[in-house]
Amino acid sequence: MLRLVTTSDGVRIACELSGEGRPVVLVHGAGSARWSFDAVRPHLEREFTVIAVDRRGRGDSGDDDDYDLRREYEHVAAVVRDAGDGAVLMGHSYGGLVAAGAARLLEDLPRLALYEPPMGGVLVDSETIERWERLISEGDRDPVVREFLHQVGGYDQPALDEMARTQLWEARKQVAPTLPRELRAELAHRIDPEALATVTAPALLLVGTESPDWATRSTEAYAEVLPNAETRRLEGQGHGANVSAPELLAGELTRFLSK
Repeated sequence: MLRLVTTSDGVRIACELSGEGRPVVLVHGAGSARWSFDAVRPHLEREFTVIAVDRRGRGDSGDDDDYDLRREYEHVAAVVRDAGDGAVLMGHSYGGLVAAGAARLLEDLPRLALYEPPMGGVLVDSETIERWERLISEGDRDPVVREFLHQVGGYDQPALDEMARTQLWEARKQVAPTLPRELRAELAHRIDPEALATVTAPALLLVGTESPDWATRSTEAYAEVLPNAETRRLEGQGHGANVSAPELLAGELTRFLSK
C-alpha cells in the first residue's frame, strides 16, 4: 500500500507500507529509493508495519527547487509522526545521516537504528560532484552510477558489472540527478556532538566488517556522541547488506527495534 505524507513545506513524501505490527520507518541512502529495502522488508513484515520512504525527488515523492538537508530531517520526522505511537526509525548511509537529524526533532522516538551514516565531508570532493553533475546534464548517467557505487559504496568492478545487468541499474540511473545536491550537503555537513547528545533514544549503530574506511570512521563518530548507543558489526558484509545479506540485517533490526 502506498501512503503520501504531506510535510509542512507542502512536499508530499511517498511511503510503501507492508506487514503488520510496530511501525518501522526505513530511510534509504543517496542514489537509491525505497526499493533499496525490497529484500529486507519480507524479513521484517512478520513483526513490523514496514514503512519504506521515497525521499524527496524520487519515486512517488514530490520535490521543489530548493534543497536543504534540514528539510530532509523534517520530512522524515513527519513520516514518523504520521506512522503513529511507538514508531521506530532506521536509516542507511545518507539516509542514516537524515534519520539522525530527524531523531533530534522527535522527542518521543523509542529507538533509532543507523547503518553507516556519513559524519560529513567524507564521501566525495567538490570536483567529483561537479564532474558527475556535468555528466548527468549531458545524459551520461551510467559512469556516474558506476563511480558513485565504487567510490562511496566500495563495490569492485565485477560486482558493478553484475549489478549493471539487473533491473535496479536503470532505477539507479533514474535517481542519479538527486546525487549532486545530496553529496554537496554531505560535503558541507559536520557531525554535531552537542545536537546529537540530545537524542536519548537507544541507538543501534551497524557497520560491515568489509565496509569502506569512511563508513567505519563515521559509524565510530556517531557511536561516540549518541548517549545511548551500541555498535554491532555485520560480519563479512560491506555497505550494501540490505541487498547482499537482507536476512542478517533484518535480524539485527528485529532484535533491537522490537524491544
